[in-house]
Amino acid sequence: MLAQSPTVKADPSIKPGKILDVGCGANKKPGAIGIDRVALPGVDVVHNINQFPWPFESGSFDGIIMSQVVEHVEDVLKLMEEVHRVGKPGCLVEIYTPHFSSFNSWTDPTHRWHLAFRSFDLFCEGRSYDYTPVRFKLVSRNFTFGKGLLCLPGRFISACSPEIYEKYFCFVFPAKDIEFSLQIEKPE
Repeated sequence: MLAQSPTVKADPSIKPGKILDVGCGANKKPGAIGIDRVALPGVDVVHNINQFPWPFESGSFDGIIMSQVVEHVEDVLKLMEEVHRVGKPGCLVEIYTPHFSSFNSWTDPTHRWHLAFRSFDLFCEGRSYDYTPVRFKLVSRNFTFGKGLLCLPGRFISACSPEIYEKYFCFVFPAKDIEFSLQIEKPE
């Protein structure tokens, strides 16, 4: 565990407290503790996030941010189990990843996963499969789109029905990213 961890509000949706920025690279959220496999400016802990356990005690963080990271990892289930371990009960986990219809999802050859609106449902209540014992509460999930007029139909259709959008329209009006907010559920 790191000594003298910062107490900040790194993301507007995450309450003040100890924040972990997973795979932060050189773009660590201000005041967060950054973990990455490469020793770049701002990285506090150099560690391959595909190697478990991470060098933190269980229940260390109030908030966890993973921006443009989950699509690169070797095993999403193990990643989420480790996030669950290092987060405190009620910890808010923010995930930002390219949507599978995004050009960005396919241009980087290090992307292993191309994720959809319901990709994290298997960690939440009402799930159909029991691949992992860890539980999260789904707080929110949203598509993000570009700023042009051609993005308006995708915004509208996805707001009306994410399922219809992904099944019939996502490659006509591609989303940019998906943003997930999950809350760790575990005993205190």
